[in-house]
Amino acid sequence: MYLVTSPKRPVSALLTIVAAAFEGGASIVQFRDKGEYPHADKMEVGRGIRALCDRHEVLFLVNDDPEFARQIDADGVHVGRDDPSPRIARAVTGPRAIVGVTVYGKPGEEDAAAEAGADYVAVGPFFPSPTKPSEPVLRIRVLDAVVRRSRLPVFAIGGINAANAGLLARHGVAGVAVVSAIMDAADPRGATEAIRRSFEAGRTQVPPRTRPRRKRAREESSRKHTHRQTVK
Repeated sequence: MYLVTSPKRPVSALLTIVAAAFEGGASIVQFRDKGEYPHADKMEVGRGIRALCDRHEVLFLVNDDPEFARQIDADGVHVGRDDPSPRIARAVTGPRAIVGVTVYGKPGEEDAAAEAGADYVAVGPFFPSPTKPSEPVLRIRVLDAVVRRSRLPVFAIGGINAANAGLLARHGVAGVAVVSAIMDAADPRGATEAIRRSFEAGRTQVPPRTRPRRKRAREESSRKHTHRQTVK
């Protein structure tokens, strides 16, 4: 269960939501900031999430910014096509960091990510996304192709909630990354629990040939093996 934050004010409101999601079963959090926070607030959020992750033994990734990830001692960074390359991200954050890469459904992207040192890939959206309303919705067959081609764990992202997480699980993803269904929920802990249960139920229905192989499904990366748990 992978939480991606959206901006909330005051900073304490964001941290309260993150803590509730951890109590609901989130095992990874990504701090996503697209310039909404001034530097002082961004540092406060980063340090606050770091402290929560230490307390709950949850992985902490930063979106887009390897240098910021290094400054706040995050466990890794997630990069897309307009961000530093996975190799640069690895060079900045260190050999034990987790590096995630967004792919867009084109053949060859998954191999390129693996060869550049990524630990997982993310792809989506497969449902309309409040976070990126102008992003084209991909067909599920695109997800099937990415899962089939990828040597790395595949996470689905975009418009995911308790009603559709199980469907994505049945298509063989290692996990789901969720933004608004948790960040905007009246009960973030309950929302997280519901999404996690939906995903787990769907996973029991995955045909053996489409289940992520354990040797590839390094959801938390062999580089950071201490206190790492399988993504749920």
